Amino acid sequence: MYEVLGLFILLIVGVVLLGESGQAAAHAMHDDTLALRFFGYEVVPMSKSTFYFSVVVLFVVEIIQSGYSRKLNAERRATAQRNG
Repeated sequence: MYEVLGLFILLIVGVVLLGESGQAAAHAMHDDTLALRFFGYEVVPMSKSTFYFSVVVLFVVEIIQSGYSRKLNAERRATAQRNG
């Protein structure tokens, strides 16, 4: 359950690092051709607030989902004990 959350956070961190590395390389070498481009479009770095917001949303969704799963499993066990 938490492995998927960790993978999503690593994916977001990777996207942030790629976006910042292209801009940093172009700025450091004073050469705009070093900027990172995909399919002809320049990759613009993600703002830090967007990054932190997405990580917080991932954690909130995971907490809500795990609470719902626990509640659902408890109800299933209670129903099985009444019927069994």
